[in-house]
Amino acid sequence: MKRIFSIVAVALTLLVQGAAAGNIIYSLGDRYGNFGTGGKNTETYDVALLLNDPTLVGVSIKGVRIPFASTDGLEGASTVWLSKALPVIKTGKMTEPDILSMEFTPAAGFTEVLFDTPYIITGEGVYVGYSFTVEKTTTAWRPVVVTKTATPDACYIHTNKIYRTAWRPMSTLTGDLAIEVLLEGDAIKGDDAAVGVVSDMNIRTGEPATGSFEVVNYGMNGVKSVDFTVEVAGFTQSRHVELATALPGIYSRKTNIDFEIPAIPQKGGYQLTVTLDKVNGSEITNAANKGEAKVSVYNNLPVHRPVLEEYTGTWCGWCPRGFVGLELMNKLYPDDFIGVSYHNGDPMEITTQFPSDVEGFPDAWIDRYYNTDAFFGDNSGYAFGIDKVWENCRSVFTPAAVDVESKWIDDNTLAATSYVTFPVGAEECPYEVSFLLVQDGMTGTQSNWNQSNYYSGANEWPSEMNQFKNAGSSVSGLVFNDVLVSRSSVGGIANSMTAPIVEDVAQTYTYEFKMDKVKNTSGQNIIQDKQKLRVVVLLLNKKTGEVVNANKAQAGASSVADGISMPATADEVVSTVKYFDLQGRRVLIPSNGMYIKNEQLANGRQRNSKVYFK
Repeated sequence: MKRIFSIVAVALTLLVQGAAAGNIIYSLGDRYGNFGTGGKNTETYDVALLLNDPTLVGVSIKGVRIPFASTDGLEGASTVWLSKALPVIKTGKMTEPDILSMEFTPAAGFTEVLFDTPYIITGEGVYVGYSFTVEKTTTAWRPVVVTKTATPDACYIHTNKIYRTAWRPMSTLTGDLAIEVLLEGDAIKGDDAAVGVVSDMNIRTGEPATGSFEVVNYGMNGVKSVDFTVEVAGFTQSRHVELATALPGIYSRKTNIDFEIPAIPQKGGYQLTVTLDKVNGSEITNAANKGEAKVSVYNNLPVHRPVLEEYTGTWCGWCPRGFVGLELMNKLYPDDFIGVSYHNGDPMEITTQFPSDVEGFPDAWIDRYYNTDAFFGDNSGYAFGIDKVWENCRSVFTPAAVDVESKWIDDNTLAATSYVTFPVGAEECPYEVSFLLVQDGMTGTQSNWNQSNYYSGANEWPSEMNQFKNAGSSVSGLVFNDVLVSRSSVGGIANSMTAPIVEDVAQTYTYEFKMDKVKNTSGQNIIQDKQKLRVVVLLLNKKTGEVVNANKAQAGASSVADGISMPATADEVVSTVKYFDLQGRRVLIPSNGMYIKNEQLANGRQRNSKVYFK
């Protein structure tokens, strides 16, 4: 049964937590770095997170602190609630929570609500949520306050308009709910911590490497120092680390700790174990003080180069931020960043058939699976942030190295060859390659080359946008880079990769671009300068369509550095070499004279040649 409960408004700048023994706050993100999500609609919001940490079984929830950046436009009763399951959605409305529901009056900052009877957390976990209604959209834009962290099950949203039919898990898109859960119990200690995620490692044989693990605070005193032990491949080392920035006394607050492991000489898979021995000098005895990960050791470790495909048009007034985003990324990562601009409705349009689901302009996708923004990435505000999203995608291990080489056959034909090399062999090959031709330095004087600009005079945008902030509503004379002007296919080329995959042996495929065929959708040839053409090769998962890896090279050049050969193909890789004299007798160590050199190739063929030793 609902009841009105008195509240206490807590200023955002204060960190209030129970000082008594056994009291602590559960919170997933930095309360000073909060920002919001939501829409401009007048609607009712129901939001929740799942508290399902096994270490909290038996601990009580005595209340919550709920954040509101502003209460302008909020009307009617707001409620805080607990439920064993997310309440059922019927006819667009949430049913009654099955544990408790209490009304409160929101205030700007954190509003504290204490329960009459604390709720004891069980092994099935509990959903902690609150509901409120926006009646006016004056300053309540993005009214749900979230953090800059993204934790599974830490942000569910339902509304009576936008998400009216079901609960939507939103953590990976918006961040975690910034709600603070007030906990108490005898199990909560002064000094306590656990091992969170231990990152898997992919390393090269014979090279030392750096790994990391999460240390998660469980104690009221926070974490100032840790002692831990690392074990892998017969190597054991114990270390003491003083944290540069101590973790506060908030339950589940975490940070990463780095460690070094020595070179592992033998290729293969190894188990890595991290044991947390002490926190702040106190012994750790909880069952979560140990974590494991896999260390995969390869002779050759592929470099991952994510592809950012941007969808834009000169008619689109919001699209200049993508123009700026790609220019900045090319400066930050000149060797590894691969940007491709798909133009729409302007002289650079070559297709309206896109490889990703584009609902509007501007839009952007990384590796055809991660939808983002080409300027601010996943930032909710106006800050540049695509670099962080791209870096996160780059950290994902890729199963293959990709190189590309292009050669002018004649003035009209550019032949592009892909080299795809896997460090581990496999019986199946669920991959295909695709080729893109992009051009830099594209410009025009006709009015349809002028870029529409909604950023004119928009001072709230950061300095990176000054080129457009200081310009008019239509910008002429722009030079467009990374523009897609031709491609081999929308997806991968059928049969461009074959099974089985042979370890450390490159598979190749060649595609020819004909310059007289490079035209826009109006039938006009759009090659402006062949010296500014670039070939991009994509390795695609043919089951999902996602880009697995990619590389780029200027027209007439290769992606490898000068003086370095392209990866060896099956016809070039030698598995064994034997020598025979001219009478056909095998010789282990040739001396002066003529011999027959027999090479066993990785593709099963043999190659014989005469060699002379002196």
